[in-house]
Amino acid sequence: MADYRMTVFNDLAQNINLNVHCQAEGIDPTSHSIPFLNDFFWTVNINTTPGLSCDMSWCSVNGHFNIFDAKRDATRCARNWCAWRVKQDYLYLFIESRKRSELQFT
Repeated sequence: MADYRMTVFNDLAQNINLNVHCQAEGIDPTSHSIPFLNDFFWTVNINTTPGLSCDMSWCSVNGHFNIFDAKRDATRCARNWCAWRVKQDYLYLFIESRKRSELQFT
C-alpha cells in the first residue's frame, strides 16, 4: 500500500494551540490550528509525495520539520500510519518496532 497517514497530535499544554502549515505535492497547503489534546492528519501517497515538511509554531517556538521522508519513515511508521506527538520539548514519533514514541526533533 502506498498511502500513509500523517497524524500530528497537540500534547503541548492546556490552552496552547499548535499551528501547522505543511507543504508537499498533492497536499492542501492551508494552515491548521490544532487545539490541545486534538490532532490533524494528512494522507500522502509515497509514489507521488515522497516527503512532507511542516512549519509548526506555538507560543514563541517556531520550527520547520520534515515529518515524512519515504526512505526514512516507510519502515518506522506503524501500519502506514506516522503518529507524531508535539510536546513542550518538541516532536516525538511512534516507532513501531520499538513500540514507543521517541524524540525525533528538539
